[in-house]
Amino acid sequence: MAFGLLVVASTVRFLARGWVGSLYLAPEHHLTYPGFDWVAPLPGVGAYLHVAVVAIAGLAIALGWHTRAALGVFLVGFVWMELIDASLYLNHYWLITLLGVLLFVLPVGRRWSLDVRCGRLAPATVVPAWMVWAARAQIGVVYVVAGIAKLNDDWLVRGEPLGMWLAARSDRPVVGPLFELPTTALVASWAGLIFDLTIVGWLLWRRSRPWAYAAVVLFHLSTAALFQIGLFPWAMMLLTPVFFSPAWPERTLAWIRSIGRFEAPADVPPTTEVSPPRRRVQVAVAAVAIVNVIVPARHYLYSGDVTDNEAGYYGSLRVMLTEKTGTVRFVVTDTATGTSATVDPDDVFEPWQVGQLASRVDLLITAAQIIADDAAVDGHRVEVRADAWISINGHPRQRTIDRALDLTTVNRLPR
Repeated sequence: MAFGLLVVASTVRFLARGWVGSLYLAPEHHLTYPGFDWVAPLPGVGAYLHVAVVAIAGLAIALGWHTRAALGVFLVGFVWMELIDASLYLNHYWLITLLGVLLFVLPVGRRWSLDVRCGRLAPATVVPAWMVWAARAQIGVVYVVAGIAKLNDDWLVRGEPLGMWLAARSDRPVVGPLFELPTTALVASWAGLIFDLTIVGWLLWRRSRPWAYAAVVLFHLSTAALFQIGLFPWAMMLLTPVFFSPAWPERTLAWIRSIGRFEAPADVPPTTEVSPPRRRVQVAVAAVAIVNVIVPARHYLYSGDVTDNEAGYYGSLRVMLTEKTGTVRFVVTDTATGTSATVDPDDVFEPWQVGQLASRVDLLITAAQIIADDAAVDGHRVEVRADAWISINGHPRQRTIDRALDLTTVNRLPR
């Protein structure tokens, strides 16, 4: 139910803020993922209908109406939205995708759903424990992976990028002056690290669980108020109660009824169980678990630091770890005539795309190849090089890529 409501909230917000037009329809070019150049937004009103269908699917999920079909529609629609432009990537989009897959394969919608009330599904109050643990693991991995990623010098020694972010918010009432102190960012960084690495353990321990959840709420309310990072804090607050006893919703409803002195309707017998899971359900859940381990850790297989080159960044759940500012100019050379011209990316791409491609090498290469396609008129082959600089977490800026490298010859391989 919480997952479905989050889908509704995010898509309604997307429509209300005009992002369908500005992010999908306005750009002349989209910086696509390697291998997904064929994915594009539906033209015109179709793009709005696309997002609306995803919102309707979210409402159906929340209400438990044709739950599995609604989850299938959501996954197709949402993943398509994600693949339209790589510069729109956010870690919590990846989390929502994984949760959608997990809910699709598990027997959800067997309690308090319209499917049960209408007789489409047999009601159940008991499920195998491993299914509950699978849901808990999907939420828990976000905290653990985020904590491990914070084990770096910038975070632990310099207190960055929190130092820059907090200093920019020094005008906040009451707490603003504290944000200007150099020790504040360092204390906040260490507190964030300890929170991420230990909160799952506190949530699993029954005695500390209420206090741990209170810490979760306080932590995410603080980040939502300070950093405006979309729906991610609200998602974690709404989904983390999966760590509580599976009976807590029933107990809460019974408590509310007792206060209101309502007569409780006949309940489903507590011995009613879902059918034994088929083998393919167990295999699918195991596959999701493997993805949760391999995808965030794959950057260790690549040379260099993922913070610098972002090889293995997508799906890594590296939340709020870097602040990058970059500049780039492209030089296009006609191989037939030898003439060169400088291309400002602002003349080709939207400002929000430029901000991302200037600080992410994979998007810079994609942008260079788009510029090459636009410039290659009359069959003339062109070469595109980049003069690109970047500053990461306040460090002195450095060159992003060899300015002598013809970016049209670089393969866009998924990493």
